[in-house]
Amino acid sequence: MTAISAVHLALPDTVTPVTALPEYPGLSDADRALVDGLGITSVGEAPGTGSSELAARAVRELLDARGLDGGEVDALLLIGGRVPDYFVASEATRVQHEAGLTGALSLTVTDLGCAASSAALLTARALLESTPAWRRVVIAHGCRPAGPRRLRKPVTVNGDAGMAVLVEPHGGMRIVDMVMETDGRYWDLFRVEYRDRPHQDWQEVCVDEPRYSFSLAVESQKRFTALNERLLARQRLSLADVDHFVMQNLSEGAYRFYEEGLGITFAAVCRDNLRRYGHLGPIDILANLRDGVESGELAPGDLVLVMNNSPVAAWSSTLIEV
Repeated sequence: MTAISAVHLALPDTVTPVTALPEYPGLSDADRALVDGLGITSVGEAPGTGSSELAARAVRELLDARGLDGGEVDALLLIGGRVPDYFVASEATRVQHEAGLTGALSLTVTDLGCAASSAALLTARALLESTPAWRRVVIAHGCRPAGPRRLRKPVTVNGDAGMAVLVEPHGGMRIVDMVMETDGRYWDLFRVEYRDRPHQDWQEVCVDEPRYSFSLAVESQKRFTALNERLLARQRLSLADVDHFVMQNLSEGAYRFYEEGLGITFAAVCRDNLRRYGHLGPIDILANLRDGVESGELAPGDLVLVMNNSPVAAWSSTLIEV
């Protein structure tokens, strides 16, 4: 058995209404209507703070809250930021050093967007189950946009945060089963052109919006249908046995699309966190699980089906027992 024992968020002190973002006044009428309809009220901002710093801060705060010493962590899985502070240097070992994880093996899980958190959970589970002497794996991530703009057209608005997750062989939210798939046909659907460009000109761009909004959306709905069926069949369960459904926070429209297509309803915590955090990339699903448990919406013994995907494209379905 493997369990998520704790999820900690390091949230910025600065919370900015979406309508107060510097890019908002310059949006076209169509783009402003798009942003207004996303269901996002505000995002956290941590200006001058890199993704590695946010991740290290979250790990330190998690260890303090759990009364653990850095030497008691066996492995660190860093979900890499979309833009590293340096080329060639190691983000994973930097976070290990700054968080005081003196004896941990440090690795990076990256390149899968939001779904990288699912890949990190899959890796943590494999490490703990294959190395009996290991007791604790920490997953960390610092979420920062790739450039100065926060609107990821046509889908969401990015916020800032750090996250640390403690994964242990027992306790907390039990990882019952996981399935994950990728498809290389969409590898560069979203990208940032950065070579020979100053940072202020970096912008995350969808190179084919119809392909994202229609082709990939339909593909994602089909993938989730198949993944959910396969995952639940392995446990001799059906959708009717699932108490709650959780997904990452992109937009109100995305929730409606999957709810209508899959015949489900997402937990209320998803829309609550979408409204106050915006999109936090790989952090979303774990923040939703944490806040759902803390609010009492996700109760002990409940089965939660967590769906996570990204436009690269990758999809995962994870069954959690609270």
